[in-house]
Amino acid sequence: MIAPEYVEEQPATRHCRRCDVAINAASARCPYCGARQYRRQPILGWRGALVCLVAIAAAVLVTRQIVEAHPSPASFSYYRSSDVALLVPAGYGNLYLAAPHGTALVSFASPSQPGDSVTIKATAGAPGTPVSRLRALARQLRNTPGVALSYRGVTSIVLPGGLHIPSLYYTLDGNDLAVFGFDSCRHTIGVTITLSTTTRRLLAQLSAVVPQSANAICDGPRFSIQDRADVAIPLALPR
Repeated sequence: MIAPEYVEEQPATRHCRRCDVAINAASARCPYCGARQYRRQPILGWRGALVCLVAIAAAVLVTRQIVEAHPSPASFSYYRSSDVALLVPAGYGNLYLAAPHGTALVSFASPSQPGDSVTIKATAGAPGTPVSRLRALARQLRNTPGVALSYRGVTSIVLPGGLHIPSLYYTLDGNDLAVFGFDSCRHTIGVTITLSTTTRRLLAQLSAVVPQSANAICDGPRFSIQDRADVAIPLALPR
């Protein structure tokens, strides 16, 4: 019987980086000079780091463009004329709209996105009730090309203090709009607030702030029997 020949397997070797002595390939340090055999490599390397820097720069640029195109109203400015008052998103500019006597009309829009706007309209002796006026607007919008009503009817939102305000949401030409209506000054002046935005997120933010801040000034010149700005009214005080 012949026993099989046993062959001892030799471990793999490599030359030390410093003294060039053959050592075990798995050794982290040379047993002779103590030199470290494996250099510490960065996790990403310079190519990976470059890719990360480019990705971060692109993300910052895209985020900045989105924020500039659709800014969120971090703060509001209080606007009060002789006829109406409301909170306006900071940075919005006055459009200086004109209206006939008996109606006060004020509108503000974002200079970078004209589709983002806030409008308040107060009319003395407005017919019907706020609900009936918004229902009439909904019927008109149903026959308007490009309009998509978000709700079939008029909904109500509850403001602080328990005030129920009818509202109507719809889209037109890519913009999201919300219309709110209520009566003011002992139901003698009908107030309508219209919000228009290019993003639903911004519409939700404005809807939570602007309607509860808007109101008519009951003794405003637009709602008086005779306009105080009428040139026919003598400005000189009686003697």
